Amino acid sequence: MKEMEYYLGLDMGTNSIGWAVTDTEYNLMRAKGKDMWGIREFDEAKPAADRRSYRTSRRRKQRAQVRIGLLRDYFKDEIDKVDPDFYTRMDNSFFLEKDKSDGLKGKNVLFNDSDFTDKDYYKKYPTVFHLIMDLINNKEPHDVRLVYLAVLNIFKHRGHFLNESLSTDDTDINIAELYIQFRNALADETESSFPETIEEARFEEIMCDTKKSRSVKAALLSEYLGITKKDKQSTEIIRAICGLKTDARKMFDLEAEEKIEVDFSDALYEEKASDIESKLGEDLFEIISLMKQIYDSCAWNSVIKGYKYLSESRVASYEKHKSDLKMLKKLIRKNLSSEEYDHMFRSDEKGTYGDYVCSNNSGEKTRRIGDHKQEDFYKEVKKILESVPDSKQKNAILEDVSTGTFMPKQLTGSNGIIPYQAHYKELKAILSNAEQYLPFLKEKTEDCELTVSEQILEIFSFKVPYYIGPTTESSEKDGGNGWVKRTEEGSVRPWNIDSKIDMKATSERFIQRLIRRCTYISGEPVLPKSSLLYERYMVLNQINVIAIDGERIPVELKQDIYNELFITGKPVTKEKIAKYLRGRGLLESIDQLSGIDDLNKCTLSNYAKFADLFGPEAMKRDDYKNLAEDIVFYCTVYGDSEKFLSE
Repeated sequence: MKEMEYYLGLDMGTNSIGWAVTDTEYNLMRAKGKDMWGIREFDEAKPAADRRSYRTSRRRKQRAQVRIGLLRDYFKDEIDKVDPDFYTRMDNSFFLEKDKSDGLKGKNVLFNDSDFTDKDYYKKYPTVFHLIMDLINNKEPHDVRLVYLAVLNIFKHRGHFLNESLSTDDTDINIAELYIQFRNALADETESSFPETIEEARFEEIMCDTKKSRSVKAALLSEYLGITKKDKQSTEIIRAICGLKTDARKMFDLEAEEKIEVDFSDALYEEKASDIESKLGEDLFEIISLMKQIYDSCAWNSVIKGYKYLSESRVASYEKHKSDLKMLKKLIRKNLSSEEYDHMFRSDEKGTYGDYVCSNNSGEKTRRIGDHKQEDFYKEVKKILESVPDSKQKNAILEDVSTGTFMPKQLTGSNGIIPYQAHYKELKAILSNAEQYLPFLKEKTEDCELTVSEQILEIFSFKVPYYIGPTTESSEKDGGNGWVKRTEEGSVRPWNIDSKIDMKATSERFIQRLIRRCTYISGEPVLPKSSLLYERYMVLNQINVIAIDGERIPVELKQDIYNELFITGKPVTKEKIAKYLRGRGLLESIDQLSGIDDLNKCTLSNYAKFADLFGPEAMKRDDYKNLAEDIVFYCTVYGDSEKFLSE
């Protein structure tokens, strides 16, 4: 067969590939009576983010089920002595009456005793918080089922693990320390000037005042910190810390086209956080995270309201909602028509009470209805009260509405700010009292030296380190997404995880899986983002495009800018570059400069930190540079473990 020259052209897209075959003169060729060109379509590749989030949620749910399963095992023998069908009734509660197991049909789900039913239980304990406080304050013997229900609720709602430094005995959060971390991070990335320290009592007094609106708090906080309205960046940051809706572009002087909305008070903020991080980058998002911690800490102090226990605050909140509801009903019934009363309390239209509390007991009982937004309910309350004559009760309601404290609810988005230590404190108090009349809580099991109470506390407060993943090696062997290094077979528990898993080797495996290969030097691993070499590369890359009147500046000037401006580690703005060039007689107007709009994103901040540590002269030596790079690498790999870092 005669050889012939031809060209094969490919047009590769994300979900298709086009092809064509031509001769050397670019004439389309034919084969078997058909033109040799075409297209092949296929499914577009999707990012792993969605799959990863589903996998994470699946693992979280599985681990929660394991925790609850262990809790049931601890209480089972004791509960079976009192009520053998207790667990089965709870498991059947999700079924329709006809689908329940024989002998378990009926309205009672929790208690079906002759002298104590669900009706009696809810009459005595309107909410689970009433039950928790009774178990804490009343040391008299209680039914083991009551103890189990309280502990179960705490297990189901553990709270967040974002503040590990918070004591389980004292849940007061040190806002001053959080502020200092925020202030230092802000100084590294921007030129915003906040005071180095604060008086925590005054700061907290402003932020936790439930009688003041968020905008008033922002004004008072600006005044206290000495921030004027002319400082638009700092003003926007303060608004965000106070829970107002803000734009990150204004906070960090960014030139992005789309608005980057930040609203810490939004119940869906956590779902939007990843999108905000992708737009801002890790460094600026770290500042946002610290601001969120300050907001959460102040919000938490507002929730706890000086009470010793969270449930104590919740009971007080329940009683306030009850009294507020009674006052509003009385006011409307007295001054308005029955139709307006029915609209507010016996319908589920937007803004009504039924919509707000997500249920309606009038006529046929309905649950999980409406959007239950507080702002819609408050708007409707203010509208309906316009027709009510002025009175002490009306003014009290409107004042609470303005501060967001009217008819507080138990289940809100703010529950996400509660640290697990608050629940741990209650759990510990409940178990301490229960040990006096439930002897099994003091007993030790065969496989552990801890008592049942201590095991429950350990299980509740333990969180599997993120670098562990699935705790079985079969996950990796069977082609799954696992990497754990086991030292022993058997179930992993908080008290034996160090003996069952090689934590250091697993951590290294986790990082190695994440490290990609360099696109410049084939086969070499990528550098950490905080690497001094990578920092230098990024800064030089930015300096390299600086131009005056459209012409690139000479190499010598680039080196001078690097050594005299960037070497300090501080952000270098366009104005600083212009001032430096004017001082050398190389520039007349800032408009002559180009290529440096985003220059402030790249700094030598880590180099400056090591220069302060080792000295500027030492950082010119290769051995100190290599030492600094090693420190950055190990901090990247073992940043969350002081133990591994010290080793």
